[in-house]
Amino acid sequence: MPAFFLSKTKGPPRKKIGVKRGLKDGDDKEARLSRRRRMMERTEISSDDEVSVASDKISDASEGEYEIEDVARIKAKEYLQKLHESGKTEEEIGETLKEDAAVKAGTLRRQLADLAELRDEEEIAYRAHRFTPLSVAISPCGKFVISSGKESSIVKYDITARKVVGTIKRTKAGGEGQKAHYGHILALAISSDGRYIASGGHDAVLKIWDFNTLAHVRDFKGHRAPITALCFQLKTNCLFSASRDRSVKLWDLDQMGLVDTMYGHQDVVMGVSALQKQRVVTAGRQDRSCRLWKVEDESQLLFNGHTTCISMDCVAMLNDEHFVSGSADG
Repeated sequence: MPAFFLSKTKGPPRKKIGVKRGLKDGDDKEARLSRRRRMMERTEISSDDEVSVASDKISDASEGEYEIEDVARIKAKEYLQKLHESGKTEEEIGETLKEDAAVKAGTLRRQLADLAELRDEEEIAYRAHRFTPLSVAISPCGKFVISSGKESSIVKYDITARKVVGTIKRTKAGGEGQKAHYGHILALAISSDGRYIASGGHDAVLKIWDFNTLAHVRDFKGHRAPITALCFQLKTNCLFSASRDRSVKLWDLDQMGLVDTMYGHQDVVMGVSALQKQRVVTAGRQDRSCRLWKVEDESQLLFNGHTTCISMDCVAMLNDEHFVSGSADG
């Protein structure tokens, strides 16, 4: 009887693992390696190529920077040459350059009130509103004026042509779907680039309009009471709005959204004024105070009115450090 460990196992026969005909083990490995090498050669970038690509990008960027600097330098030389050719002295040229820098920075101050002359023959009068006008704004180019009235209309005037060139008004036939204001329009503002008109009033809705076409752009709802004052920050599309809800809001028209809401006044905010920096000064009516808001620092400075002050009604910034205010006592 044969031993158990020599007996054949029952079950299906095992399959022999063979190699494809015509290829040995070494040949198969070599074929796989060659395919891999070909794939790597297609996708691989040599270090020299990487350096050349990076250097090309750097050279392109540096060339662009140099071109900008060269253009600015050439323009500056041409401007200086014109100043010298005009016959100005070195001191006069220095004053001119200082004035140009102040204009560019938005800090130039000119005393013009004493030089202004009002002549009756140059007066232009319009009667486009059915009821009392409540707000007026002048375009940055000085060629157009817009006004708002109690009849919920906005009128655009061309000063040069001396005529009305556009009107935004609420119509009875328009129904609920129309875009015009409902109620008195108390405040207007025009952006410094002349793209937008901002308006606000009794309906507590801040409306944005296209300056050229007077087409409706956007509504902003955030105030809980009538909007009393509007002001754009210079050289930006940042808009400040004041309201009877005692708040001041900052809007960004580039992003078309609300940026910040500032609280502090104890009564209606009647006036708002801003220049180039993100600083805005406001007048708080019967809380008899003005507040200077430093938006970036999230801080505010409180300025209380004099003892006989009844109501702080208006305010205007002279520069980024000084402002003037007006109260009901004159």
